[in-house]
Amino acid sequence: MKKEKSKTPFYIKYYSEKDSKVIKRPYDPHYERQHEFIAKGTGNLCKRYWDQKKNGWRTAKCGWKIISAK
Repeated sequence: MKKEKSKTPFYIKYYSEKDSKVIKRPYDPHYERQHEFIAKGTGNLCKRYWDQKKNGWRTAKCGWKIISAK
């Protein structure tokens, strides 16, 4: 029997001020599941990505890392 590969081969990791901890979640790099923007108020580079665990969009400020699951 073949072992199935993870459906999400990447993770995003960053510090969340809202949660006061480091967040590590599965990350889908498909263009419909993420985008980057510059926050108007602070000028910070941010990344919005679809969080499957929360079934909603999540925003990470600059300082995130995209990590391979391998």
